[in-house]
Amino acid sequence: MQQRMEINEYRQLKAFAVQDGTILGLIWVACFACFIGQLKDPSFSFLWMALSVFSVGFAFIRVKKFGKKVREGDLPFVNAWIYTITMLVCACLLMAISNYVYFAYIDKGFLTGTYMNIFESEESKAVIKAYKIDTKTFNDAVKMMAAMSPMDWTINILSTNMTVGLILSPLVALYARQKRAA
Repeated sequence: MQQRMEINEYRQLKAFAVQDGTILGLIWVACFACFIGQLKDPSFSFLWMALSVFSVGFAFIRVKKFGKKVREGDLPFVNAWIYTITMLVCACLLMAISNYVYFAYIDKGFLTGTYMNIFESEESKAVIKAYKIDTKTFNDAVKMMAAMSPMDWTINILSTNMTVGLILSPLVALYARQKRAA
């Protein structure tokens, strides 16, 4: 039978999860910067992919480490899941703030312009023609992107991060759960 978490245990869990969530959020911000950077310089694409994979590994490692070091090998699934969700929310908030700042003050149409250039390239036109895709679909998508406000971009990215995080969080919790040896 699982015991309920004491208030001090919850405070400890939340404090560590917020710290790890802040670090995870900073990793995501660096990942986003590399994603934008790769549009100018393709050498950033490897770093973008590596940081993407590393961020998932970081979450697994930090929750597991919390269970081993802080909880001394006693971290039930529910507590590991709460830790993961708390870490995720903190990371998402930090990422949302950085996304808003980027799209409101830095981007100035760069992302939309880059996608427009990609869609108008001869290679893309050949692929679109080969797959018999209506070019109006792509033009409408770029127009829709251009019409998005910084808040629209931020909410879109935030909802994507939250969805992926919520899908992965039970897996992280399953991996990280621990039961103290009797």
